Amino acid sequence: MNENQCLPYAWKQYEAGKAYKERIGLYDRVRRNERFYRGDQWYGIDGGNLPKPVFNVIRRVVDYLVCSVARAEFQIRYTDENLPFCPEEKRESLNAALDALSDSAAIRWENSRMDRMVYRLLSDAAITGDGVLYCYWDPDRRTGQPFRGDIVTEAIDSTNLFVADVNRADLQSQEYIILSGRETVKRLREEAMQNGRSYEEAMRIRSDREWEAGAGDHAAIELSGEENEKATFLLYFTKKDGVVQFEKSTRDLVIRTADTGCRLYPVAYFNWYPTKNSFHGTSPVTGLIPNQKYINKAYAMVMKHMQDTAFSKVIYDKSKIPSWSNEVGEAIAAMGGGNISDAVQVVGVGQMQDGYTDLIRRAIEDTKEMIGATEAALGDTEATNTSAILALQESSQMPLRQVRIAFMQCLEDLGDIWADMICAYYPKKRLIPTRDDGERTVRAVDFSVLREEILSARVSVQEINRYSAAAAQNLLDQLLVGGYITPAEYLKRIPAGTIAEKDALIALLNEREESAGDANE
Repeated sequence: MNENQCLPYAWKQYEAGKAYKERIGLYDRVRRNERFYRGDQWYGIDGGNLPKPVFNVIRRVVDYLVCSVARAEFQIRYTDENLPFCPEEKRESLNAALDALSDSAAIRWENSRMDRMVYRLLSDAAITGDGVLYCYWDPDRRTGQPFRGDIVTEAIDSTNLFVADVNRADLQSQEYIILSGRETVKRLREEAMQNGRSYEEAMRIRSDREWEAGAGDHAAIELSGEENEKATFLLYFTKKDGVVQFEKSTRDLVIRTADTGCRLYPVAYFNWYPTKNSFHGTSPVTGLIPNQKYINKAYAMVMKHMQDTAFSKVIYDKSKIPSWSNEVGEAIAAMGGGNISDAVQVVGVGQMQDGYTDLIRRAIEDTKEMIGATEAALGDTEATNTSAILALQESSQMPLRQVRIAFMQCLEDLGDIWADMICAYYPKKRLIPTRDDGERTVRAVDFSVLREEILSARVSVQEINRYSAAAAQNLLDQLLVGGYITPAEYLKRIPAGTIAEKDALIALLNEREESAGDANE
């Protein structure tokens, strides 16, 4: 397929993908969910003279769901399914390369700030239904050695991902995948000329207003001015003989093409809740929006009622009292004589139907409980019985098990992509960061030995229990009081962040113990 044929094909499939997303209402759903999450919950609603309060139950629930799935430490380890069948002389070099790859992944996780990326990925999935990670090779990244370039990982919006078969969830088996994005015309033209396009060809790239694929209302808001004009570009990936082919283009020009040398599409994704016969998943926010609307409107009506009826009103006979004043101590003149009580009457405050506010509170509690965000799970209960609270938390986590499994599979897919790109782009003499007895070091590794192997990333999970620090401190307190450990040993094991300048205090205690020992001698 030459460039002239490939360009219209990629854009034709892109238009078909946008049309599909519009038919299933994905764009509208993503923008609505994002508005409700950030608190813009009266958008497009004419509430008249009603107050417009926002009691953002959705954000509270989504933040809980995200933190519940992410409350663990993740570590990527690599295995080789061919390893048991390899000759003995080859097995040692394979094991060394696998260990180096695992150590490198752990350091890459830290350097790429993947802990923060995990929360972005999970938030995207919880709000839109899909979480997407994209990896690319940045040839200009400095490494501190003669070899330049490295892998960059970023989270992208699911509205910018298009696949060949929208009814199949397996991304790596797709005929092609397309990523869309927006970039300034100036930078796109510069990139085209850097990749061998002439000035005349580069000038064919023009600005457009095709921001529909962007997630959220703010995708349509861009900087004004000629220097800031943007155009949509596509990253088109397909496989030929098992190797990924890449093309970047605008509507007017193919900017560059490449044989990546990789075997996997550089995209990992997962659904929060899978949808039958659809590549896209379902967001928990979608089912919460009707409840959120009711809560806001119910509170608005309560507020309006209280504004209108909370204070008593005075009714007076204007033929007997020309005007009424609420000034303290001021006399009010009456005309015509007679019984003045017949001319004035005070109307009391209005009464609200009993149980209405209780119904609102019950709606909030039931909404959170149905999705697993119970008081114990959210930390709104008093920690008088840790074991019972942990049991309640554990039971509330069960509905999220399928989400967590899908999420960990996404991380394993990411690990496979990292390994695929390292084997394709890292030369033999390039130094990579590894660990030796817990210490960070560097060494050259020949990853070509892994090129023909069946590599598989596995994510190991270490749960983080929010009551583990309190339980550990309680046990340490008992050991210290019982005389089983010294104050210095106590401080060494106390949970991090409990005491400032802990190391200095430990050193001081050790000095005192040594001085006391010398004095006794």
